[in-house]
Amino acid sequence: MTRLYKEVRARRAVSRLAPVAVLALGLPALLADAAHAQAAPEVTVAPLPEAQVEAQPGFSLLAPPQSLRPQDRPEGLARPEALARADEIPARPQDPETRMIARAVIGMLSSTDSERASEIDMALASAAALTPEPERALISFLPGGEEALASAPDGSLRPRARPEGLAPAASPVAWYDTPDQPCAAAEGFPDPDIRRNAASFAADGDLCITRQGFSEHGRDWQLTVVRNLSTRRGPVWAVLHDNENAAFDAALYAVSKYGGALVAVEAGENRSFMGQDPNRNFALTAATAATCRDISQKPTPGFTNAISGFFSQRYPVLTLHNNDDGYSGAGGAGTISARRSSASMTGLMTPNPVPGLSDEDNAILLAGAQPLDQNRSARKAVQAFHGAGVNVIYEHVRPERNDCSFSFFTTMSGLGEYYNIEAQHGALQAQKAMVDVLMSYLRIASLW
Repeated sequence: MTRLYKEVRARRAVSRLAPVAVLALGLPALLADAAHAQAAPEVTVAPLPEAQVEAQPGFSLLAPPQSLRPQDRPEGLARPEALARADEIPARPQDPETRMIARAVIGMLSSTDSERASEIDMALASAAALTPEPERALISFLPGGEEALASAPDGSLRPRARPEGLAPAASPVAWYDTPDQPCAAAEGFPDPDIRRNAASFAADGDLCITRQGFSEHGRDWQLTVVRNLSTRRGPVWAVLHDNENAAFDAALYAVSKYGGALVAVEAGENRSFMGQDPNRNFALTAATAATCRDISQKPTPGFTNAISGFFSQRYPVLTLHNNDDGYSGAGGAGTISARRSSASMTGLMTPNPVPGLSDEDNAILLAGAQPLDQNRSARKAVQAFHGAGVNVIYEHVRPERNDCSFSFFTTMSGLGEYYNIEAQHGALQAQKAMVDVLMSYLRIASLW
């Protein structure tokens, strides 16, 4: 111990962080317990003379001939928690197996006496206390890591930080949750949209059908939910009008091909439910709904939270709609067209038309709080969609024009970027093609 004490005294010039960095970089891969295995911080390293190694109990035994310490991070990238001292952080329990493996790898299993073993234990405790939380990629390579990941929530897919006033729904509805009820069979399911697609469900066993319901203002709303259980990642699609069959079928195609989920409002195959248009029913407060003429009872936090609760922070808010042929003001029957512009809408026909795709009734609708000429990301999307032969409609969202639609609510509340794929009734192939164009633009890969 006298020789060790002199060695400690001789090396006290170095910062206390040097040996901690050595252990923080090396130990995570040595720990067999996934609960203790932690990812090392991303640092670059520089060698220091051996004489500058700091003397902490056991560190001189563990340090290599040339010790390492993290270089200073650029301003703004430092991790304060990594700079804390071991004695300021609650100690983590250690198990004998962890200590045994560490010693074996270091080569000291057969040559460490009891006194030095105690010092090594102190060093291991200090390093473990300073090790940051694990990265999921690291855990997957550790013994038992796959099981740990399977039972742990996916941090990258947590629900979006909800705007003020946007409370969670009464029951968990995030698409990546395990369904609260068993997956239902398509045959005999009470939604005709599901029964119409029975062959698709038979061909894809990963599609899970469930139903969720809630009541508000005397209406008993029912939602049909289809999840792709083959992956925890994928976008969510809302189908708000029950009479828009091509929109539902395109959403099912998207969920099967790209993962994620769809949530569809059940209204007896009608556009409205008990006199209320679902796409004019988004309002958390009476104040925000003051300008909405098509909402019968205000506000509607139950409906609003139930639908918005499906969307995660990882993906934009996606919807699908169908419309009638043409525009009623120009000899057609529809209310929306890429050839038409209004106070809120700017229609942008593609300069590269594709037969069967570029009809004026087929378009990807974007929504933004800025005018189009001030919205750089929207202009970028327009350019990409036009290049693929897809028309675009840009909706300028302003609170004084709020109509309680999902596009207005999404933009005004900060729920996320909004994309709506519009297609004429029955134009399923065109709507599927626009799904593929949008997924390519968002860099969401196909599962098949």
